[in-house]
Amino acid sequence: MSQNIIKLASAKRSPQSQEDTLARLLEMFDQLPTQLQVAARFIIDNPHEVGVQTMRSLATEVNVHPNTFTRLARSLGFDGYEDMRERFRDFVRAGSGSSIDRAKWLQAMAKKGGNTEILGTMAQSCLDNTEQMFRGQSVKDLDKAVDIMVKAKKVHVVGVGLAYSLAYNFWYLARIVFDHFVLTPHQGTLLSDDLQHLNKKDCVVAMTFQPYRNETLNAIKIANDRGAKTIAITDSKASTAYREASVGLVSPTHTPQFFQSNAAVSALIDTLTALLVVKGGEQATQAIERFNTSRWDANVYEEI
Repeated sequence: MSQNIIKLASAKRSPQSQEDTLARLLEMFDQLPTQLQVAARFIIDNPHEVGVQTMRSLATEVNVHPNTFTRLARSLGFDGYEDMRERFRDFVRAGSGSSIDRAKWLQAMAKKGGNTEILGTMAQSCLDNTEQMFRGQSVKDLDKAVDIMVKAKKVHVVGVGLAYSLAYNFWYLARIVFDHFVLTPHQGTLLSDDLQHLNKKDCVVAMTFQPYRNETLNAIKIANDRGAKTIAITDSKASTAYREASVGLVSPTHTPQFFQSNAAVSALIDTLTALLVVKGGEQATQAIERFNTSRWDANVYEEI
């Protein structure tokens, strides 16, 4: 199969930019052999690494044979890895590093070891994820997602497992402004049960991160089959959720620990919420004011 992919790619002109290379990888992703998919996913999620790392160092990080990246480059129509790597040089030249002070602070924490080192590595991953999320975010896609949610008759916010708390937080804030947001599934029901009455006027906002939950992927499929709009919030453009949704929004979740990091995802959700409020205009402002007033009148908060 890989030979057929290489022959097909050779008939095409090789991508001329980083953006073209990433677009071609996404276009070919489903047809790539498993090992090439592993390498492709890493490049899609970490394009800046291609411009600064050698083929061997990348292969070590991804845990594949170095020749995998050569095969992947040739499948795109390049002569080899170095030819492909040139397309990512502009990203490096433009500058993507952090400030000197931040780098020195993180290095100093690592040298101290113990809990201080753990704090430093977690700080590094949270900062890197958040920076990468904002750098890679498409304003056009954000606008489209917000427009879909505002115009939908009903918005089902879907998240199970580790994504549940993120889905709950987004629903909790969004429903203050808009009353057509629904947290799905309801307590004690199946996700598929709550989506039985979906139609083309509705929308599903689905959140899932590696390892991707089949229930959430199935929710996107159900919505697509019934003509409803779908918005995926996930960790990779190579994920099924991103590729099958009407709109995909990506946030990395890398962490040195065993659990995924939700810091950057939370920042993305905060951004979406802010855009919803702006889109809601004066009506949104009044809804927030009513909500806060009712809370204070009900003596929900402590007077300080």
